[in-house]
Amino acid sequence: MPLFASQRAASNPAAGRAERPPDVNLQLPTLTGLRGVAALMVFTRHIYVDVEVLIPAIAVLGDIGYAGVTFFFILSGYVLAWSTGSGTDSAFWWRRFARIYPLYFVSVWIWLALAWHYEMFGEFGSKLFAILPALLLLQAWVPDQSIYFGWGGAVLWSLSCEAFFYLAFPIIYRRLAGRDTRGRLRAAAVVVLPTSLVAVTASFAGNQFDLAAYANPGLRIGEFVLGVALGLMAREGVRGSRRLRAALAVGTTAWITTAFLLGSDYGHRHGLIDSFLIPAFGALIFLIGTREADGGRIRVLGSRPVVYFGEISYAFYLVHPVALTIGVELGLFDVTTAARAGLGLFLCLVLATALAAVLHHSVERPARRLLMRRRLSRSRHRAAHRMLPFIPWQAPRAHRWPEPAIAGGGR
Repeated sequence: MPLFASQRAASNPAAGRAERPPDVNLQLPTLTGLRGVAALMVFTRHIYVDVEVLIPAIAVLGDIGYAGVTFFFILSGYVLAWSTGSGTDSAFWWRRFARIYPLYFVSVWIWLALAWHYEMFGEFGSKLFAILPALLLLQAWVPDQSIYFGWGGAVLWSLSCEAFFYLAFPIIYRRLAGRDTRGRLRAAAVVVLPTSLVAVTASFAGNQFDLAAYANPGLRIGEFVLGVALGLMAREGVRGSRRLRAALAVGTTAWITTAFLLGSDYGHRHGLIDSFLIPAFGALIFLIGTREADGGRIRVLGSRPVVYFGEISYAFYLVHPVALTIGVELGLFDVTTAARAGLGLFLCLVLATALAAVLHHSVERPARRLLMRRRLSRSRHRAAHRMLPFIPWQAPRAHRWPEPAIAGGGR
């Protein structure tokens, strides 16, 4: 039996394609909680320089905190593949637009107000000429640090990558849906390996090349493709034997621990660390996601406070540079003791979380509901017109995404 045989196929080899896949409407709160942990990794990356001398433990996290974005990219592909059903490409794109852009748009102007108040124009992350490409979600395609890190505290570039991933998702999904497990992993490797090779090479070519590769959507798409492949495997019931899962869990823990230990010496090489962590993050997401899909939970990550933080983590990610900038401007880190530095760090974390919660409930969720209602209203309006008599016109057929093959039947 293959290492990654379907759990259903393992218990019933004759099941084949007739078996129903897992309930893809099932929520995965533990993965939501992990998303919050990844957001905190990025938070530590953006503050550790101010406190690393007084709080060395923060430096251990902050050295490679940027790798939280790698986790986001893989998780994004996994969740989309797990939850996507039939529908048109345009409907998918509209859902993603409604999900990410309203809050993103607001965060662009929040940073403008902050930069205006503190007279930060022209500084890192506050280049006025970078606003337009940021609004168009194109900044990550420009290999100029003053553009891709030019606005919003140098975090908005990742949404430029996500926009590209969403645009490509229907194609990626269709290409992977008809393959078996080995075919999907091979296809993911075909994308991950060359892009990682370029990223690692760039990390040794100098900081300018390293960061340009780090922010480039074309070089980050391998992480997303891997997530899609793993998500399709999960929704078809692929689990792996207990022995294999145990080995993966131990290996993943050791792998991630090694990355943190290497951070002090190699953390400045973004492409190297990110590429090193791709397989470990992929395995972690697959193990936890499939465990939860089968009814297992990790109590801490699945607890209400952690899951709620995961739910607001997108807003937290966008506005945490605002909170950190305010903290720096107020002198919270102009201190000489670890206790005071820790207090400043805690206050910034509280402020960022509070801002995220407010924006999540006042902008992110209401805007998404409004945009989805408008699309639904337009769809109903078009449907009503199609049912009117004496109109010899038929709407063009929408291209439906194929349902993935059920593991065990093979293709």
